[in-house]
Amino acid sequence: MDKDVMWGIFVSEDIKRFPNFFPIGFYATREKAVEVIQGLPKDVNYDLLKLPLNRNFAYFHKKSGKLVGMDGIYHEHFHFKGEHESD
Repeated sequence: MDKDVMWGIFVSEDIKRFPNFFPIGFYATREKAVEVIQGLPKDVNYDLLKLPLNRNFAYFHKKSGKLVGMDGIYHEHFHFKGEHESD
């Protein structure tokens, strides 16, 4: 277990502005987070982010200075929405 990170599960929304997701759970290991994702409802998509502890990862636009994202964050996308609607 890596004590310098946590694994966050976020619901991904289909909107164009940042942020387009919200957190629903945090776990100490990737394996536990993926296990939880597999048991969640499949009518939405999820992102799994590896978030460093005690580090600011905000990304600011160089010209405007506005917060526009996250820098240097590993993430995985779990696409379920639309795949199970005919079940």
